[in-house]
Amino acid sequence: MTTAIPLTLHLLVLIGLYELAAGLAGFTGRIDWPTMLDEFERSTALTFVTGFAAFAIGAAIHLNHHHWTDVLAIIVSAIGWIVMAEGLLIMVWAKPLLAFSRPLVRRQRTVSIFAMLIGIVLILLGLTGRADPTLI
Repeated sequence: MTTAIPLTLHLLVLIGLYELAAGLAGFTGRIDWPTMLDEFERSTALTFVTGFAAFAIGAAIHLNHHHWTDVLAIIVSAIGWIVMAEGLLIMVWAKPLLAFSRPLVRRQRTVSIFAMLIGIVLILLGLTGRADPTLI
């Protein structure tokens, strides 16, 4: 696929690597999401700091990549907005968000496989994509 912005391809690979690593950790049992969620819920400091970190990462993506010119750029820009919104929600509305997450983490292997597949797709899109600045 072709994108107008070279940064899009780099961000796709980085986001894909994150998804692949998180999926592998969950699939292999390296992390136990239900236990991690329990610990997360008990610590308001950890919850707030995690929310802030997610917001900061999403904001950094948004500030450096706010392009809606093609499918690949839209994927990256949307991820930036979603991560930024998730960070804000974690900071101010953690309890309901964690309650929503509980059923998902009970299916750790299934969610992990899904995350790994998304990660692989994003990495492949980033590595095989082509940047053509004339598309802007």
